[in-house]
Amino acid sequence: MPRKRIFSDEERRKRHCEASRKYREANLEKVTAYNKQWKIDNWEYYREYNREYLRRWRQNKKAGRVQV
Repeated sequence: MPRKRIFSDEERRKRHCEASRKYREANLEKVTAYNKQWKIDNWEYYREYNREYLRRWRQNKKAGRVQV
């Protein structure tokens, strides 16, 4: 029986990204429906996230930094 291959963190990340991309392509309708439902179920998270994002954006704008 062959030994199980050990992947580095970078290799694991690349493989996961590729597998995720293929899954999303193959199941676009299912993924879209899931994402919409997740946003509805977790609207509090988005409210908090947007508040923090805007706070940082205003802070950077006041400091005169241009973020790329």
